[in-house]
Amino acid sequence: MNGQTSLSSRIVGFAKTGLGVGVCVTIGLILESMNVSAPYLVFLPAIAGSCAIAGFRAGLWAIFLSTIGLWLFFLPPDGFELPSYAELGHLAVFVIVTVFLCWIIDGQRRSNDALSRDNVMLGFKISTLMNRNKAH
Repeated sequence: MNGQTSLSSRIVGFAKTGLGVGVCVTIGLILESMNVSAPYLVFLPAIAGSCAIAGFRAGLWAIFLSTIGLWLFFLPPDGFELPSYAELGHLAVFVIVTVFLCWIIDGQRRSNDALSRDNVMLGFKISTLMNRNKAH
């Protein structure tokens, strides 16, 4: 049962990631219609948020979906055709930078989890020592 809960929570997390990337595509298209061309930047909040909330795998999923969204909606020519070498270079830099971003965020997340666990253990130890001192 626990494995099923984990699988279902992962599926929900990946669906939320997809929804976040979809919102970013919509925001990017709205900005594009207002002559603001920043397609790579609009995906950073979805990637960072996915990684911070759901972990490194969800961050990688967000990177994959964002790259597909960039390729499909923002790189000329319109549609799912092969981009030029310059655009492929931009996509490669985007992927490298966002993987690095997710790696840093995941490291921070793991450090915070470890500190929280250590804090709880320290609280138990202090509580035990306080109770022993009251008994004597």
